[in-house]
Amino acid sequence: MLSGLELLIALVAVFVGATVMGTVSFGMGLVVAPVLLLFLAPQPAVVIVNAVIATVLVLVLAQVRRHLSLRRVGGMTLGGLAAVPIGVLFLKSADPTVLKITIAVVILSLGALSLFNVPIPLTRRKFSGPVFGFLASLSVTTLSIGGPLAAIYVIAQKWPPDTMRASLAFYFLISYVLAFALYAGAGLVDRDTLVNIGLLAPGLLAGFGLATLIVKRINERAFRHVAIAVIITGGVALLLREVTPL
Repeated sequence: MLSGLELLIALVAVFVGATVMGTVSFGMGLVVAPVLLLFLAPQPAVVIVNAVIATVLVLVLAQVRRHLSLRRVGGMTLGGLAAVPIGVLFLKSADPTVLKITIAVVILSLGALSLFNVPIPLTRRKFSGPVFGFLASLSVTTLSIGGPLAAIYVIAQKWPPDTMRASLAFYFLISYVLAFALYAGAGLVDRDTLVNIGLLAPGLLAGFGLATLIVKRINERAFRHVAIAVIITGGVALLLREVTPL
């Protein structure tokens, strides 16, 4: 169970992560997971990260629910749900290092194209929503990574910021709820994990409160650039972590 300096550091990470996720509806795992993995075993760390992310997503969705269009996000969500069981099986047989490097390169490439406003043809195809939803959820299930892939798709649609936030929040919330249910069914949710989730709640609420102030002052152009910055930062961090020797 987290305590003392470990808890303080984790609270700061959750505060920063909740601020990022409350602003753009993704990116919290990139901030919080590496910190919790310093103090906790991988399984409880992943469960806790998913739980706090789901909590922030509930708050975001409650805030922008009027801007949610199930027609727009339905295909991406169905693709994401279909990937969850496949990702569990894939996790047992795939080389995680190769997967992480591959996904980091894809994220950086697509992020650079988004930054310079270069059209990505696949994102505008009829079935691109399910494809990106599937790939993002598969990445989350196997590697705890995936937010940037879903965000790239949503940014390419050029929807208003609140519509992008609502779409990503709904998509990820459904996936994380299913994942948490599977964790509980597999016996991965114990008392210490639940206590740690509760201990991190103050950082979560404070970060979301700051994000609420930020999004009131952010326009479509600024939202797009903040989201792309998170995407590229996450891709660089992931790539450096895998190619840099300890």
